[in-house]
Amino acid sequence: MTKQPLPASTYPLANEETQQLSLQITQLEEQLAQEKKITKALLERVKISLTQQANASELFEHNSLLLYKFKEAKKKLIAQSKSSEKLVYLTRHDALTGLPNRIEFESKVKRAVTLARKSSNEYVLCFLDLDQFKVVNDTAGHMAGDEMLKQLSVILQNHIRKSDTLARLGGDEFGLLIENCDLSTAKGKVQDILELIDDFRFQWDNCVFRVSASVGMAIIDQHSRSYIDLLKQTDIACYAAKNSGRNRLHVYQEQDENLVEQSDQMLWVPKINEALEKDRFKLYAQAIMPTDTSDGCINFEVLIRLQDSENNIIPPGAFLPTAERYNLITKIDYWVIQNTFAWLQKNRKKIDPHCHFSINLSGQSLGDENVLYFITDLLGKNLIPTSMIHFEVTETMAISNLKSAKHFIQKVRALGCGVSLDDFGSGLSSFGYLKNLDVDTLKIDGIFVRDILDDPIDAAMVEAINTIGHVMGLKTVAEFVENEHIARKLIEIGVDYLQGYGIGKPLPIDDILLSKYSRLD
Repeated sequence: MTKQPLPASTYPLANEETQQLSLQITQLEEQLAQEKKITKALLERVKISLTQQANASELFEHNSLLLYKFKEAKKKLIAQSKSSEKLVYLTRHDALTGLPNRIEFESKVKRAVTLARKSSNEYVLCFLDLDQFKVVNDTAGHMAGDEMLKQLSVILQNHIRKSDTLARLGGDEFGLLIENCDLSTAKGKVQDILELIDDFRFQWDNCVFRVSASVGMAIIDQHSRSYIDLLKQTDIACYAAKNSGRNRLHVYQEQDENLVEQSDQMLWVPKINEALEKDRFKLYAQAIMPTDTSDGCINFEVLIRLQDSENNIIPPGAFLPTAERYNLITKIDYWVIQNTFAWLQKNRKKIDPHCHFSINLSGQSLGDENVLYFITDLLGKNLIPTSMIHFEVTETMAISNLKSAKHFIQKVRALGCGVSLDDFGSGLSSFGYLKNLDVDTLKIDGIFVRDILDDPIDAAMVEAINTIGHVMGLKTVAEFVENEHIARKLIEIGVDYLQGYGIGKPLPIDDILLSKYSRLD
């Protein structure tokens, strides 16, 4: 028999327990839900806090990086500023002496010109050029010359007022701007400077050197025009001071007749440059005739002329002094050397290879190593015998550039070229220096030759030079042979060659190939 379940009413306790349990579960679920909300809210707050902290950390790191970059940029700017200041200083000051350079000096002079025009104040501009400074460079070397310039610069800088400006304009040239000073007072100051330089003794390798200076002065006042004009005036005045005996000052004046010639010389500068650019120089040649009739070889001295824009032929005396004064002479020497070599190469079959052509060299070229390289290069490129090339240097130039002269003579003789010592006898110590110069030929100075018939002292000088030349194994040439009577006297003395208008005038170089000089054929 199947057992029937009891009705629910028979389990009252169980029903109550179920309800209570259900209520507890509901409450627990509600509590858990509430805690979950709280936990979620707490988690959100923690997340926000962590995010804020992370952002703050990133911001700190970013700010730290910016600060570092700012500091580095500041250091860089300071370094650049110092570098710029140094660069500006270097562009306006001479690297050797530390004095203001030409750029800075020009700026100060221009300022003085402007101020002088606006007021009654006077300024004085001075151009100072050391005398015989090349002797130091040539004797002891450029390091010695540089050291001398530095020592002199310190002495002069300490002597002038703080308001005045001493500048090195280049080489052995200095500029001095004396501010708010009348000419008379300025002349006294400059004279003190001249005495200071003259008293200065420079020692180098057991040698003692002394130099002097020549100074050109010009007033800067309400009537002054420009810096260029003022510099030109002081340059002209300085040149006049040198011509007057050196170690002195000269003040530029508009009507100074002694300076007109120097001013005219400056007008030749553009003409010389134009002649070089447009190839307007012309080669001429003058015969150097042997006195021995058995010697059939006529030598020649190569000369130069300038053909102007109107085809006039200008003699060298008109433009060569300017070329030497304004450092254009080496360019002319290059032109003469190159064109002489080219002419000889072109006409080598028409010329007796035993004769030679003498090319004059300036003192500036004598001390220029590049000229030697140029000559060596041309000799290598041309087919003419090197013995056909002689170079002429004046005695005065050789003595004043003794070290350079000895070096040049040694080099060109090693190449096979000859060397003539021109104007021999004009120096004060000619014979003493002669043994130091390994030359081939002595050209007796024309000042002794032209009066040889009337002045027994001149005749004795010519005989002495000729005798010493022959004792040393040198050939002798007499210049300024103006007539047959002088020629006969020189032949009696025993001079080897004669040159002058009495022998033959300078001719365009192509003309020496004509019948008059048939021995060249």
